[in-house]
Amino acid sequence: MYNKFLEKYLDYIPEKVISKKGVIVRKIISPVLRFVVPFVTPNSKLTAVRRAKLPKKPVIFAATHGFREDVEHTVVMAGRQAYMLNGSLSHVFRSFDGITAWLAGMVIIDRTDKKSRSSSIDKLVRVLELGSSVIMYPEGTWNKSPNELISGLFPGIYDVAKKSGALVVPVATYRNGKRAYGISEEAFDICSYDREQGIQILRDKMATMQYELMEKYGEICSRNEFPYGKKAEEYWNDFIDELMTQVEFYDYEVELNTKYRPKGITNPKEAFAFMDDIVPNKNNLFLFRKHL
Repeated sequence: MYNKFLEKYLDYIPEKVISKKGVIVRKIISPVLRFVVPFVTPNSKLTAVRRAKLPKKPVIFAATHGFREDVEHTVVMAGRQAYMLNGSLSHVFRSFDGITAWLAGMVIIDRTDKKSRSSSIDKLVRVLELGSSVIMYPEGTWNKSPNELISGLFPGIYDVAKKSGALVVPVATYRNGKRAYGISEEAFDICSYDREQGIQILRDKMATMQYELMEKYGEICSRNEFPYGKKAEEYWNDFIDELMTQVEFYDYEVELNTKYRPKGITNPKEAFAFMDDIVPNKNNLFLFRKHL
């Protein structure tokens, strides 16, 4: 299938894709959609561990992102109608989930298009001004890191809060087997801090919640359960591969290149790219030693 009717929502002009009528309709149907979610998430069932009381005015939900059904679980954790920022274009246009996301409320962003990224901020601000909340995943893509609880956050969420005056509500979800767990924290004014500090505080809040869920509901393993001869990296890759089997449409190239990268930070692949052009000889043999 191909959801061609959704193409118009890629328009850069907020007024053409977000309407007052649309917000009203989605607020009416939102309780029904949230009620249905537990019946359409076969891979995991959600337990809401803790939900902070929300302010009555629209808010920005800042959610973690790391497994197939965390989007649906975040919708339930929000507990109110909210437009979701969605950059998974293959999934949006080629699956029925794209239609349900549109029904629930969605702002589509083409993460490879600078103008689309910029206009998405104004679209989200318009949603908030029309009386609805929004859901953002500031990590930008699934966190597939073996050691970072929360990846670096895109600062666009700060810009949306600054332009709209909305508070930010951190939300974390965690999955272990067929069970998923969620926490939403108190809304806070991210703009009471400067941009860099506000983003760091948000990341700390999200990481703290994620650690709490992992500590309470993760599995405790002993070293004996891991046979010799298999590296930790291989276990992690197997785990990620298993997650990927649950996603029908996943644009690996886009996801690989849309993770947030702070200025001045070089990844290992870039750092050792020079190796591809080196011809081995006795003077540079040390570079190719196995331990390096």
